[in-house]
Amino acid sequence: MQLFMQQLPTLIGVLVGALATFTATSVAERSRWRRTQSVRWDDKRLAAYAEYAHAVKKVISISVRLAAHHGIHQDLDVLAPEEGLAALALAEEERTMKWETILLLGTDHTVVAARAWHDSVFKLQRIASGVDVESSWADAVGAVSRARRGFYEAAKADIGIKVGDAPESYEWQLSKLVAPAKPGGGSEDRGTRS
Repeated sequence: MQLFMQQLPTLIGVLVGALATFTATSVAERSRWRRTQSVRWDDKRLAAYAEYAHAVKKVISISVRLAAHHGIHQDLDVLAPEEGLAALALAEEERTMKWETILLLGTDHTVVAARAWHDSVFKLQRIASGVDVESSWADAVGAVSRARRGFYEAAKADIGIKVGDAPESYEWQLSKLVAPAKPGGGSEDRGTRS
């Protein structure tokens, strides 16, 4: 028994050392796993945000071409309604599918910003399709530009990319080319889309 008592401090030291090693290893592994998961989800969010932005831009591009056909916007690349409305429906379907990924992976702030962007694009679509004749094309373009900026700022903040000090860098170039609405209705375009 005396031999056991002499070795007891050594046994306690071994147990404490083993427990400390196990705890340190577990904490390090858990931390590494969390970092790996974070990077994995950031990559997926980045892809989802980029794909969604591309789908929204496709809807915008078709809308601008339709608007050019109706004389609402000056552009050489016009799209007749027969072809344009079908293309717009397909582009909108693609945007809707990409939207589901945003809902799954996006943070609340980014989801709200994405929704604001596509809501503003709906207005642009309606004007370009001739459904909404009361709204100003210039106002709709400005709203799309502001909402686009909001989406990119939220998405970049979400994935840890510095947003920057020049918010106008995210604005739609077309918004700078379209003059404000005239008092009598319509708007005057000063150039083509870019």
